[in-house]
Amino acid sequence: FLPMGYIAVDCRDMMHGKIHPMGRKLYEDLGVTNCMSVPVAHCPYSFAVVIDGTSFGRVAYSGDCRPSNRFADVGFGTDLLIHEATFEDGMEEEAVMKRHSTVGEAMDIARRMKAKALMLTHFSQRYPKIPPLKRSIRNGECSTSEDDEFPIAFAFDFMRVRPNTVSTAAKLTPALRLLYPGEGDDDVMDAELLKEGKDSVKELMNVPGVFAAKGIL
Repeated sequence: FLPMGYIAVDCRDMMHGKIHPMGRKLYEDLGVTNCMSVPVAHCPYSFAVVIDGTSFGRVAYSGDCRPSNRFADVGFGTDLLIHEATFEDGMEEEAVMKRHSTVGEAMDIARRMKAKALMLTHFSQRYPKIPPLKRSIRNGECSTSEDDEFPIAFAFDFMRVRPNTVSTAAKLTPALRLLYPGEGDDDVMDAELLKEGKDSVKELMNVPGVFAAKGIL
């Protein structure tokens, strides 16, 4: 049973390359110009989705899955990639067994998509810390390498992000990492990166109302 005002949409009817039977209604009601689903490796009937015409532009959402070549192709040029990152790097074997992705694998999909921003989500609850990134901190934002220019943010419960606040969300990562430090030498950040992280936190805290502004996060 669905409450009035909600219409069920079957991802099997909106697969990439097919004409979506609800396409016109999605456009009329939500302004969505295109909505494509891509089968992914997880449980039966698991799909990633790529949506055009949102306030962000093109949004690609992986759902729970292993990294998908087809998803990377269909979502090419996405403005915002939301990708699961259940396991940290170094746990690739477990990720394969559980049919999930690591942080590094999610970042690789973002590179291949030429994504303008990456939001990482669906972290394993067994890790009370921010998963480590094999990246540098530049201009107060997390970035994967000198060749990557997109901001990387970590999603959390009740988080709300707007197109103009994605970079702000990415700048929260050093602060969150300081709140939830890892245990062991493998999780200790390089001293220089840690200093830059603290500096970016101070810079962020100097923005008036950054945490109080409605809809900022």
